[in-house]
Amino acid sequence: MYSGMNQINSLQPIPKDLFFKITILKSMMYCGVLWGLYHQQGWAMMSDHEDFIFPFWLNGMQAQKYAERHWPNYTPRKITSADFQESLLPTLTRLSVTPALCNSSSQKFKLTTQQMRHFFFAESLQPA
Repeated sequence: MYSGMNQINSLQPIPKDLFFKITILKSMMYCGVLWGLYHQQGWAMMSDHEDFIFPFWLNGMQAQKYAERHWPNYTPRKITSADFQESLLPTLTRLSVTPALCNSSSQKFKLTTQQMRHFFFAESLQPA
């Protein structure tokens, strides 16, 4: 008789980097606000060996600390999901710039446009 349950032979712990990414994405889903660095001429952007990157943070303090260290002429600016989706994301897509969530230790977690829509905009896309 088939019970419908498979036997689990062994459990493997989740790798730390995957756990970190899942935690970040869950935080992003519930925060409703992202932070970028802004100057009179526009948003701060950077590049690595692979992509042009638009850095953003989950809180203003982390953005401020990064600005003080790397871009002293820039200030943190709040970005709502509506602003990001309607204004910033189309521009980043047009310019082939990759959004990247940064943390206080300067690690970057790159996201695709589809991932941004899923994680950051999931709440705003549901009917009221």
